[in-house]
Amino acid sequence: MSFRYLPCVLALAVLTTACSGSGSDVQVFGGSTDIINNRITLHDGVVTIKASGVPDATVNAQGQLAIDGHDVAVNDAQRTLLQRYNAAAQAMRTDAIATGKAGASTAMKAVGAAASKITDAEGAEAARAKAEEAASDVKQAAAKICEDVAAMKSAQDELATQLEAFKPYAHALGESNVEKCRKDTAH
Repeated sequence: MSFRYLPCVLALAVLTTACSGSGSDVQVFGGSTDIINNRITLHDGVVTIKASGVPDATVNAQGQLAIDGHDVAVNDAQRTLLQRYNAAAQAMRTDAIATGKAGASTAMKAVGAAASKITDAEGAEAARAKAEEAASDVKQAAAKICEDVAAMKSAQDELATQLEAFKPYAHALGESNVEKCRKDTAH
């Protein structure tokens, strides 16, 4: 394996913490609080949404919307959408952790393949194939994060049309977030 492949593989491993690196798209998962972007966080299963000029809103796994700490009355259909919104955020966290594990595994395989090439323990083609297979696993795992972003955006858009109190928070995710994530994971 040529050392020129190692930076590419390691770059894919870095992808495990984010779909992109721009300020509005940064996704960092781990610890007690997951940052989906600069307007949305996930802490202990509760999504917090920040919007300009209004108090923070939260959505829990049971589909309860609270604004500034006060519960908002919702009907069954709205509750289902809120549950879907929260579930997409939690799926994003799960998929990001899986992507991180795949990235770590990829990095280990790349280092092992490079080391075996140095020691001539296996052919360059076999080492390259191992690294490429591992990198493909990371790309597939990262693509799941983008699908979670799309699911969360879809729920957000439906909520904005069906729940007046949610409208100020309907711009937390934009179509550009989904597109950028997909573009970044396609490389």
